[in-house]
Amino acid sequence: MLICILTACGRRSIRHWWRWMGCLCARDFRPGTGYGFLPMVAACDKLPVLYRPRDPRASNLWRLIDEHFDSFQQVYDEQFQAKYGFWRPIVGQSIEAFLKCGDLQEGFARVRCTDCKHEMFVAYSCKQRCTCPSCHQKRTLLTGIHVAEDVCLPVAHRQVVFTIPKRLRVHARFDRKLLGKLSSCAWTCIKAEVQRMLEREDVVPGMIAAIQTFGQLIHWNPHIHSLVTCGAFTPEGEFLELPEFDMDSLLVAWQEAVFDLYLSEGKIEPEVVQNMRSWEHSGFSVDQSVLLSAGDRSGIERLVQYMVRCPLEPVSTGQSNRYWTGCLQGREGSV
Repeated sequence: MLICILTACGRRSIRHWWRWMGCLCARDFRPGTGYGFLPMVAACDKLPVLYRPRDPRASNLWRLIDEHFDSFQQVYDEQFQAKYGFWRPIVGQSIEAFLKCGDLQEGFARVRCTDCKHEMFVAYSCKQRCTCPSCHQKRTLLTGIHVAEDVCLPVAHRQVVFTIPKRLRVHARFDRKLLGKLSSCAWTCIKAEVQRMLEREDVVPGMIAAIQTFGQLIHWNPHIHSLVTCGAFTPEGEFLELPEFDMDSLLVAWQEAVFDLYLSEGKIEPEVVQNMRSWEHSGFSVDQSVLLSAGDRSGIERLVQYMVRCPLEPVSTGQSNRYWTGCLQGREGSV
């Protein structure tokens, strides 16, 4: 049986232990995720190949940030603030944590088998969202499993995606609170549309919303991905099915809700709304093309993972996993 002992050591102690254990760990464990935990095993006489520590510093992304982030931060106000908004302290905090991710000198868990006395160290992870592709991927996988197994009931679901015009996207870049308020608008529209179609005001649909701020080329494109039940629940717990939404009605409701939000927040003037209403293509869109049948847990898991995916993904080179290869590799394109 494997047990995990959390150890707080100084840098000298960590280096000493790692020299002693490094060869043993590298020989007996294959590449893993490096998230700071190991599965339990039943027997130790035939210990399976499980884990080999990853090397974050070997990635092009880590080296790029380590070498250039300080310079970027120094010139940000002068060169980038006007376009991308003020410097947010969370950015520096997240980068600092990412540069320490997987570093044994920053802390580790000591894993020991009580039977065969086999030992190894597992470095702590940074648990940063978006900044660290490795930790974000773990979050993505766990979120998908949690939603599929613990949240969603075995009823049909749809993915509904809400987007806004480019003319309005820039305001969310400077005021991030708008993103959460846009999610509230999406929920209000879905709830009202379901109640209208079922002709009942006491029913409530189920919905999970995820905010994404990047597009195919990792450009600024805030939009809402939502997982919505194909129907609604009565106060008694009965589920009333609704095969599909009236997209024309939902699109109009979404457009009006966003206009009302931006007007109430003082982001635009009534003249802007009047001008945008005259556009042949409004820039607003609502899509419901993804349908999941009742009980499709694996489909829900995959869809949720897509909804909360990281902007960057590891790019397999055949020899190792690297995050950036010559260009900026995104989920669906490159720059």
